[in-house]
Amino acid sequence: MPGRDPLFAPWADASVGDPVLVRTLDGGPSYWVVPVEREGRAIGFVRVSLAGRVAAAGVRYRDPRRLEAAPTLITGIDASEAAARAEAAVPGGDLVGEATYVHDGPPGREAWMVHLRDASGAPRTVFVTPGGTYQRGAAGMPGTEGGVDPTRR
Repeated sequence: MPGRDPLFAPWADASVGDPVLVRTLDGGPSYWVVPVEREGRAIGFVRVSLAGRVAAAGVRYRDPRRLEAAPTLITGIDASEAAARAEAAVPGGDLVGEATYVHDGPPGREAWMVHLRDASGAPRTVFVTPGGTYQRGAAGMPGTEGGVDPTRR
């Protein structure tokens, strides 16, 4: 790709980062997101199937001359940050397990999935992205009525 499309020109001096396994909502492996890194930034990604085939590639910047806007992690935030944001979204929430990187719907719609119990003890599932959180109740995993909890933040 480098040399053909000016948008991908920064990839010529980039390296491949550590792949991140993306799971389904039920926890099964689905595909890999392989970061393309340069200058301490995840400037792009390659989505790779479990069979090793490239499914998609994309950039994490708008202007190839301004890479500083790209995230430092391909996931945008790490698992511990996702867990902290999920706990903040559920008053009195207690974590149940660790954050898992999933695709919530079609491949490419990725988020950290965090299971909690709210103050009443009811199970909650919070999805965390760099841009915010949304949640579902136990009956809503994979979705409450309409798929999204009305108390979402």
